[in-house]
Amino acid sequence: MAKQYGEEQVGYVVAESTLGVAVVPAATDAHRCSSFDITPNYDRHEVPETRNTRSLQERVAGRKSANFAIELVNRPSGTAGTPPDYHDYLRQAFGTYTNNASTSDVYTLLKDPSALFLSGYRLLEGILEGYRGGVVQNVTFAWGGDQFGTVSIAGKAVDMLWAGTDAANGTGSSATSLIVDKGGMYSQYAIIEIAGAASALQVTAHDGSNTLTIASSSWSDGDAITPYLPSPTLAGSPLYGTVGSLSLDGGSSTIAHISGSMSMETGMDTHDREFGSAVPTGIVLPQRRGVTFNLSFVIEDDGNYETLRGKAANGTAQNIQLNIGTTGGQICRIEMPKAELDLPAISGGAGLVECSISGTAMTSATTAKEDELTLTYL
Repeated sequence: MAKQYGEEQVGYVVAESTLGVAVVPAATDAHRCSSFDITPNYDRHEVPETRNTRSLQERVAGRKSANFAIELVNRPSGTAGTPPDYHDYLRQAFGTYTNNASTSDVYTLLKDPSALFLSGYRLLEGILEGYRGGVVQNVTFAWGGDQFGTVSIAGKAVDMLWAGTDAANGTGSSATSLIVDKGGMYSQYAIIEIAGAASALQVTAHDGSNTLTIASSSWSDGDAITPYLPSPTLAGSPLYGTVGSLSLDGGSSTIAHISGSMSMETGMDTHDREFGSAVPTGIVLPQRRGVTFNLSFVIEDDGNYETLRGKAANGTAQNIQLNIGTTGGQICRIEMPKAELDLPAISGGAGLVECSISGTAMTSATTAKEDELTLTYL
């Protein structure tokens, strides 16, 4: 029996045109990742009726959905004006994307990004898993002087999809109904290949037994039916914490710090309350978007102490500009033009005195603005 191994772990993400209708990814939709988890949420509800027994008698299927979580190294493309490999996640989370040829890729906030959704995939040896109808609920950027910059993405999807390794049961000539030995190896929207043909076939329907509906193809009895994704096209170099700068005045001056993070809760969710449907039927915005951050400092009495005490106490807004990287094509810039600091505790003791300060980003005006956060790759 073949064992599965995870040395080759590459993710793929691609925008969907219709919610929940998974799209077959291209080689250029691939991205590196340090981890990629897809968790199915398949409810099975206990029936509350009983007949002369204290034992559970029956369960029925409820709603289905899935969650996904991805850890990435912050890796610009290496070419100014070309977005990073995980571009589609950022575009969905922020809502608006602007490409400035040979210069920059800019992600700004959209009031209502509910018309944007994703298909995502990961391929291990002999196993494919994915999701469809996905939305990003949280994106977090982290950085530090002695660590790689990272991007963490988490979200919810309409449903999960999967494919394993099996064989054709019978022959087919220009046929669309593929019978396999073990239909449970595959789900609707799985991506497969027949007999190592290196050509993607999407399972557009699954009869719940052993018959898969695919595009017209031919095969022989016993041909291997295996998961398939195109060989990835990957770009960029990882960002490490020895290059970059932090400014609290929009880039006019810099301030030394140790590490930090910025997290955006998008406020998006799937609509999974509708009667008559086992899967979510749309994307909703039940909560306000929230942007928070955390910065760690070594205390300097003639440098940052005024900011950490006086400006934080007075609620003086800071114009934060963080540059991770310094070389063109390898810079990730995070901007929060109106960021208020929360007053932190500073503990003494032997050695350097350090302080961790949190804060919240806000829009620059009280009406008609979605500008508390801008992400730019330069």
